[in-house]
Amino acid sequence: MAIERAYRILLWTGMLTLSVTIFACLFRAILGPRFTDGVVSINLIGTKAVAMIAILTFLLDENYLADIAVVYAMISFLAVVVLSKCYLHKKQIAPRSTGAADAQSKEEEG
Repeated sequence: MAIERAYRILLWTGMLTLSVTIFACLFRAILGPRFTDGVVSINLIGTKAVAMIAILTFLLDENYLADIAVVYAMISFLAVVVLSKCYLHKKQIAPRSTGAADAQSKEEEG
């Protein structure tokens, strides 16, 4: 009986810790200076959410929550892939800056 209570306290403490770190990741995703900071933070938030759902599966003794965790993990992975693809696509269509190389190519044409 006492060991089960200790497990529950440990799991609830883990849930609280995961919740606090999710807010820290959200803060980093919003204020991160680079795009990669945001993508990594969003991926980390998804991973921590899956861990929280897995802990709830054990605490509530509801097996269907494990299926929800797997589906959420797949959706989180797809979100990161889509964000990365959009970022790469944006970089490919970005206009080039006019610099010395552009001036040199115009001189060679003329």
